[in-house]
Amino acid sequence: MTRQRWGRRIEFFLTTIGFSVGVGDLWRFPFLVMKNGGGAFLIPIVIFNVLGAMPIVYLEMLMGQYSQSGAVSVWRVCPIFKGVGYGTVIATFLFSIYYAVIIGWMLLYFVYSLFPKLPWASCDNEWNIRETCIVDRVAAATSNVTATTSPANVTSVLTTLAPTLSTVLNNATFSYDVGKSETAAEQFFKYKALRLSEGLEVLGGVNWPMFGCLVAIEALCFLCIFKGVKLSGKVVYFTVLGPFVMLFIFLVRGAILPGAVDGMKYYITPDLSKLKDTKIWAEACMQVFVSIGPGFGGMITFASYNKLNNNCVRDAVLVCLMDLLTGFTGGFVIFSVLGHVAYRSGLKISDFQQSGYGLGFIAYPEAANYLPPPQLWCALFFFMSIFLGIDSQFPNYEIVVTALKDEFPRLFQGKSTVMTLGVIMVAFLLAIPMVTEGGFYLLTLVDWYAATFSVTIFALIELLVMTYIYGVRNIDQNVFEMTGQRVPIIFKFCWYCLTPLLLLVTLGFTVYTYAPPAYKGYVYKPWAVGLGWVIAATSLVPIPVYAIYALYRTPGTLLERLKVNLRPNELWGPPADVRETESKHAQDRLPANEKSTITTSGTQYIEATNGVLMSKSDYENHFHDNPAFNTRL
Repeated sequence: MTRQRWGRRIEFFLTTIGFSVGVGDLWRFPFLVMKNGGGAFLIPIVIFNVLGAMPIVYLEMLMGQYSQSGAVSVWRVCPIFKGVGYGTVIATFLFSIYYAVIIGWMLLYFVYSLFPKLPWASCDNEWNIRETCIVDRVAAATSNVTATTSPANVTSVLTTLAPTLSTVLNNATFSYDVGKSETAAEQFFKYKALRLSEGLEVLGGVNWPMFGCLVAIEALCFLCIFKGVKLSGKVVYFTVLGPFVMLFIFLVRGAILPGAVDGMKYYITPDLSKLKDTKIWAEACMQVFVSIGPGFGGMITFASYNKLNNNCVRDAVLVCLMDLLTGFTGGFVIFSVLGHVAYRSGLKISDFQQSGYGLGFIAYPEAANYLPPPQLWCALFFFMSIFLGIDSQFPNYEIVVTALKDEFPRLFQGKSTVMTLGVIMVAFLLAIPMVTEGGFYLLTLVDWYAATFSVTIFALIELLVMTYIYGVRNIDQNVFEMTGQRVPIIFKFCWYCLTPLLLLVTLGFTVYTYAPPAYKGYVYKPWAVGLGWVIAATSLVPIPVYAIYALYRTPGTLLERLKVNLRPNELWGPPADVRETESKHAQDRLPANEKSTITTSGTQYIEATNGVLMSKSDYENHFHDNPAFNTRL
């Protein structure tokens, strides 16, 4: 069956941009900049973007484009590590389950933003606890009243997804019990939007408004991809370009607010002394890889729908630069609003240093009260956030669907729409517990463990296998066959040492900073933490399991089995018809009739000079005349 192709090259580019640029670029990156020395933090970010993100994005694009296959089948290049492909798909699917719920929250807030009276702007709603409710902390901080508790007790709602605009208000005084008080936005988030229970042990009933939002998001994802990349390639014109237009509108609106210039100056003014702290460099390294998302299989999958002669260098560089530019621009948007809030409240910008889910669902709704009409700016903000989430979500499903189609072509031939519906339906059913009253605790647990460690491990294995087992020389030959060009020497150097080192730093920092999940005083019980580690293991277990299976089914001694499974198999590389029609230098591949033989346990294997090892019958019946694979074991 002929593989689908992008309608235009820009569709591939926009899809990869949408996959990489998510709400974290707007909700997390600016506050990392503020916390880690302002403009000085951009120095390690740019360095790691060039030396870490670009090389591995380029490598993943090459793997997908040359193999013309998704995240699992691409491991024909080194069959013993095919478990990495299965683990990638599992991790991506787990991520897609709870990420749809988060986008559902955004949709719920968007609907409420259309109300004549914003429900998070007052304390006189049925869900409010009036004894502890305050309209917003800035208004309380600027009131001329006497404190009943220390300002040090002021805290914001913290979670794990994104930083918040809420802050410890230094030198402020309050007339209420700060330790027990909550803003109207906090109470709306907890008691109305989430209908939060006491803990994971009390899931309670289904939150039907959230259930409806989840149905809408899953249905929208299905409509985006049920016809494959021919349809999703058109959808991204709207879902990817739309948020950039709205981001520009926010930038212009924020820039003309009183005090906005002070916020922007604070954002870009570097504190170079901060660069002496190694933790800042580690955070920058981790942020780059988390934002780009290597190890999720996205770049491999999307590149597999490219024509064989597509220029991956250009795409890899532009995708990484656009991701960096989006986060940088988002910082100006956020800090212009921060500067205005500081101007109105008399606080210092440096006071705004808390982190958590609060930016999207608590702090921005509070800050919108300073941007008349607040309904308009809240609606635009959540509409933009939904788009940023959607164009990261439906590619996740595309990764899973592509992997299944490539692995089981006969089973799913002509059934792409049904299979897509099945994948999304399974994800939807598994997400239902997350829209119950205790679902927030379950979502946090899955978020904490599903992909925290695994995707970095996948990316590291992927890089080491392609560099040291398959070989950079073979990659270079593949690139020359596809495009007539060679791999830039800077990428070769990064593949050999710098990028693996940066991935190790990211993994080490993740392990070093690990702490059990928690939410505002709620401590997860040991059985819940154990469940979290089981979730983490589900995507890692396939690696050793498949390796053992591959060795077991291969005849011969252990060394012979290793040699067979560490070499590309006969299906690695593009189909012959694709190579002949789309490759620029197909005529430069080595002749397949130059071959030697290896016999293991009575089975004769053919080893062509290109290094591909296969049974004699497979060679005679199925051999794709591949370029040279001169891998040395």
